[in-house]
Amino acid sequence: MQTVLDLAPPKGFRKAIPVTVKLQVVLAQNAICTKCGERLGKIEDTEFDHVPALQLRCWDADAKDTTPRANDPAFIEAKHVDCHAQKTFGSPQELTRGDVTEIARTKRIARETEDFRRRMLAKVDPDIEVPETPRRKKAWPKRPLREKNGKSRSRGEEGRRGDEG
Repeated sequence: MQTVLDLAPPKGFRKAIPVTVKLQVVLAQNAICTKCGERLGKIEDTEFDHVPALQLRCWDADAKDTTPRANDPAFIEAKHVDCHAQKTFGSPQELTRGDVTEIARTKRIARETEDFRRRMLAKVDPDIEVPETPRRKKAWPKRPLREKNGKSRSRGEEGRRGDEG
């Protein structure tokens, strides 16, 4: 029997990384940053990055942990503070999306998929409640008014014809 895992950990879930795990990660990387390849400084000045991010992992309610485990040294990387910030928030220079963007995107897609699934189930079984989600009105595209001859005119010139005025 296959168990169904929740898409993300519950709010507020975040286990602190034990010092022994931090040391295992730094030793496995030979004290070199995985992003820039430069030597890491003091362990207090080093940040530890979960790969993939915790909110992008599946939640196992039986184990009360993510899959893979949150503090598994194989899924944690040691990085400089600025290298970790680049991965977390993205980099406009490298045109990369950060973890924060991917987490928001994943949550939005999961919410839209769940809403779609409920609407489809409601068509088959009318007892299923479908929450009303108001759709945003789309703005009309803004473009200049055009005459038949192809010349554009501004909004104040509706009454004028040809080359008058």
